[in-house]
Amino acid sequence: MTEAEAIDAVDRHLRQGEPLLAYNAVQEGLAIWPHNLRLRQLKGLATARSGDTERANQLLRELADAGHADAETLGILARTHKDLALRANQADSRAAHLAAAFSIYQRAYEHARAAGEVADIGYTGINTATIAVLQDELVIARRIAGEVRAQCLRAEASRTGDYWLAATLGEAALILGEPDESAAHYARAAQLVAGGYANLASTRRQAALLARHLPGDFGWAAEVLKVPPLLMYTGYLIDPASNAVARFPRHLPESTVAAAIGRHLEAIRPLAAYGSAASATDILFLEAMQGVGGETHIVLPFPAADFHRIGGAGGWLQRFERVLSRATSVTITSDHRAHGSTATFEYANLVVTGRARLRAQVLGAELSGLVVWNGNCLHHADGAASLVRLWRSQRIEVAEVPLSLGDIAGDIAAPVTVTHEAGLDEEEHLPDGFSHEICAMLFADAVGYSKLSEDQTPNFITQFWGAVADLNARTAQRPDHVETSGDGLYMVFGGVREAGRYALQLSDLVTRTDWATRGLPGGMNIRIALHSGPIYRGRSPVTGSMVYTGPHTSRAARIEPITPPGQVYASGAFAAVTAAYGVDDLSLNYVGRMPLAKNYGAHEIYHVAAAVSL
Repeated sequence: MTEAEAIDAVDRHLRQGEPLLAYNAVQEGLAIWPHNLRLRQLKGLATARSGDTERANQLLRELADAGHADAETLGILARTHKDLALRANQADSRAAHLAAAFSIYQRAYEHARAAGEVADIGYTGINTATIAVLQDELVIARRIAGEVRAQCLRAEASRTGDYWLAATLGEAALILGEPDESAAHYARAAQLVAGGYANLASTRRQAALLARHLPGDFGWAAEVLKVPPLLMYTGYLIDPASNAVARFPRHLPESTVAAAIGRHLEAIRPLAAYGSAASATDILFLEAMQGVGGETHIVLPFPAADFHRIGGAGGWLQRFERVLSRATSVTITSDHRAHGSTATFEYANLVVTGRARLRAQVLGAELSGLVVWNGNCLHHADGAASLVRLWRSQRIEVAEVPLSLGDIAGDIAAPVTVTHEAGLDEEEHLPDGFSHEICAMLFADAVGYSKLSEDQTPNFITQFWGAVADLNARTAQRPDHVETSGDGLYMVFGGVREAGRYALQLSDLVTRTDWATRGLPGGMNIRIALHSGPIYRGRSPVTGSMVYTGPHTSRAARIEPITPPGQVYASGAFAAVTAAYGVDDLSLNYVGRMPLAKNYGAHEIYHVAAAVSL
């Protein structure tokens, strides 16, 4: 891979609305070319787009302070100040960040004008004008917007296929109070998007922001700049012939169901689809989606090898492998299959929903669901019904493909069966005394413990663990299970919201306490890691106490050592489950795909903070 190829890979992910993948790619590039300016700029941009604005601001400030005064560096730095202004709760903080953004954008704009760089003039100039609008300086904003439009119109003839030129002209006309011209330029930009829907989403957000500060009605802008929707899918397994009652009618031709799915895809034309490949109906959907060139993001509850029991008419195993090979991404939520448990499947459904919602948030896209089943069967205990209940609880619109001969026209064909489903077999059951539950886990480690003197060890127990005990007594986020060992803390919570809130309270407690006055080293701190997944609950024959354990406990334990002191890190699965449940008081910002401790492999890691009300 060359430097140019590394930069192109990051740019491509950003255009596709995948800041997480962009961050991964930029980390790989910087490991080889640590001083490449463009990669360092893109690291700041990917960080900003993933929501960690403060860290992005710091990264770009370091570049600017090192003497990089080019339009790109200054432009991204100014953008972080704009984002911080929009997040600020206090008027003075908002005004300070807007002033910083205007000053930096204006500096970059003047630099670009002096150099005669039309692209940089458009980028920095239109953003300078936008900040002026946010500062209620409409006269200044329109003067700069007029200058930018004049420069861009002169370049238009030679840059007819330039998305950003069209978008800049649309924004300039919007600021100048010319909605018809703005709509025409924005429509042209939408035609030139060429798959870069993150760019279209950014333009749409900017137009919506301006519309709130400009006179007039701009309801048309949202439709002109609309990003294609995202779709989640689920459905019944095709029942084996041994079942007394088939949910998927055995004599219903698969071509009929596939045609119904195809009609739905044609009607909404989704950009991407999220779901599993755990059943024949999933495979029918994936084949239809891949047939029209859409993205397919597959989430499996356990490794694909455990699905090799799929068989029956139609070559389902081969088709399963084919859709996986053609998928945009494949995520494995658990390293092993838990026999006798539905928690593994429920967990995968949460990750499907969360990943789709996180992507929809990045793109500002509509998100809906599609279910293939026998009518409105929400009272059933199967996975499809559970997932539809989750979607509807989050106010996600769900369309149905009904599995009844009266609702789907078509000729009767040979039966379609799956001789062994990827679900539970009748003989499977959990070991006696154990349950398998989706929980949230917290692992924490006291930083500075290794430096304690012999006489300070009792103080650590009474003061450090004592402070944690006091927190546990007063917090509303009570853990279901607590263990301590030396300087380590392990807690289990019933949900991600409770775990996330508690983790932030614990971090705040430790970082704000003056430990020196309690007979401990002043530098005492804590590292906190979070994960969510299915774990076993049972009683230890050795201690007689309850234990919560399983492979997923290892993930949280391996994240904790790479967490910076005073911070809370979480797994990508924790972030997805948080998004699936619509938790809105936690902010999870992507850190990167990082290697975990003890050679546990690389995993997506998020930084956890309290959400800020805009």
